[in-house]
Amino acid sequence: MRAHRLLSILIIISQKGLVTGKELAEHFEVSLRTIYRDIEKISESGVPIAAVGGKGGGYYIMENYNINNLFFNKDEIQPLIAVMDNLKVLFGNNPRFNDIVLKFETLRENTAKTYERLSIDMSHFSMELELREFLFIINKAIEESRVLEFEYINRKIECSKRVVEPIYIEFSDGHWYIIGFCRIRQDYRKFKLVRIRKMALGEIFGKRLISRDELNQTFKDSYKKKCMLVTLKFTSKMGLQLSEYFSKDKIKILDNGTYIVEGAFPEEEGLKKFILSFGDQCEVLAPLKLRREMLEYIKNIYTKYDD
Repeated sequence: MRAHRLLSILIIISQKGLVTGKELAEHFEVSLRTIYRDIEKISESGVPIAAVGGKGGGYYIMENYNINNLFFNKDEIQPLIAVMDNLKVLFGNNPRFNDIVLKFETLRENTAKTYERLSIDMSHFSMELELREFLFIINKAIEESRVLEFEYINRKIECSKRVVEPIYIEFSDGHWYIIGFCRIRQDYRKFKLVRIRKMALGEIFGKRLISRDELNQTFKDSYKKKCMLVTLKFTSKMGLQLSEYFSKDKIKILDNGTYIVEGAFPEEEGLKKFILSFGDQCEVLAPLKLRREMLEYIKNIYTKYDD
């Protein structure tokens, strides 16, 4: 812990130029005496930290000493700064995360002219403010081993209360998820943040012993149980865009120019909506059960517009 604090003190002084001992003590929630010892330790390591006494004084790093690019070269830091800029917006006023951001800020000056070539946006158009609040609460819950209580809207558009022991946060396929053990379902689950309402912290819990590999296998097995093998045919016009929706190994082109996609998909209403999103450029070939369900689904839609 002390080594982390020493490095953070060094970076804060380098970033701000002049910092008082009181400011450092309040930032790290330690005594002034501890800060004095830390400054002395940093100086012993060869970093030229000087002090200005009186009002307006504080600690500063002497001229001609630069800690920038201490760990990364310019090419390595560019994508990291872009990611940090985006996460800083999402995480908001999170003290722990802001300390991490501060370390990257020390490298910004030397890369300012080049890093703008990369832009990363991990927010969600419909819930930027909620996302920031949720990420803060989830991080706090994980750090303090506290359950999360919230309302969740599932794929069937059913709303129910959930009590979850959080394990980690995941960003995948353009969405944020909280992964944890659901006490209501008595199983491990992934919860998409855009489907969550009214999140709050609950009681402290004892962590369950499960590895990331075991969790991934649990989710894979659960996904397979919900899936069926589906064969879709696409027109030649749609074929050029299929790689945006399916992995290339599942796409085959026929002699007549049409495309076939075969893969496992979850058996739920969301699959029908997904297929319909391609309009008349897509046709279900198999299984026959899904083909018939699609016909009924389209008929139900038609009746709404049949005046």
